[in-house]
Amino acid sequence: IFQVVGHKEGLDVMERADPLFLLIGLPTIPVMLILGKMIRWEDYVLRLWRKYSNKLQILNSIFPGIGCPVPRIPAEANPLADHVSATRILCGALVFPTIATIVGKLMFSSVNSNLQRTILGGIAFVAIKGAFKVYFKQQQYLRQAHRKILNYPEQEGA
Repeated sequence: IFQVVGHKEGLDVMERADPLFLLIGLPTIPVMLILGKMIRWEDYVLRLWRKYSNKLQILNSIFPGIGCPVPRIPAEANPLADHVSATRILCGALVFPTIATIVGKLMFSSVNSNLQRTILGGIAFVAIKGAFKVYFKQQQYLRQAHRKILNYPEQEGA
């Protein structure tokens, strides 16, 4: 609370808040951050991108090779098989308010409210990071789709 809205405003908010709300509300913040970190929204965006990219010609000009038909469809990785350690999820979720505050201060310094600046910074960070993840996964998909499996040449001396 102090980091997101500022020390003075955070102290004022916590003094005015109902103790029951503080007892129930404050522990839900890290739980919601962890649950939010576990949502794999990039996969849904990527599926939509692949499905509708041939209809949006602007994507073809920005990202060449997106709307082109692929020689083969690579096997989709099982989302459950792609393990991300619990420690990485926990640390990433708990450091998110700090990153949102920093990005908000860097990108949205003209906004006066600390809370609005932090929210905008968090949205910008998630959007930028998600765009890079989606682009990287699409490039991996295209690389696997254009991969050719060749026979290993036998050596005559063996």
